[in-house]
Amino acid sequence: MDSETRALARQQANLYKVFSSTQRVLIIWVLDECECTVSGIAEAIDASLQNTSQHLNLMKDKGILTSRREGREIYYRIVEDETIQNCQVVKNHPSIFS
Repeated sequence: MDSETRALARQQANLYKVFSSTQRVLIIWVLDECECTVSGIAEAIDASLQNTSQHLNLMKDKGILTSRREGREIYYRIVEDETIQNCQVVKNHPSIFS
């Protein structure tokens, strides 16, 4: 395989590592509906603010999420539609993965 194919495979594997956490998948499902603040996401997935913030920072570092500041609040949203498509497969067809 050429180096471009290997790089693409490595990128895909890194994306799947991000989704190895139930909390991060739940965050994607929440953000699939609309952009949201840390506190809104934490409440929706029943997690602490600190834990949710750590997951959001990791996902932002990996380029999956972006954020914008509005006053004192930071709103998060998903960057790529491909991310949503990967998660929607799991959400809509859970029997495939069980």
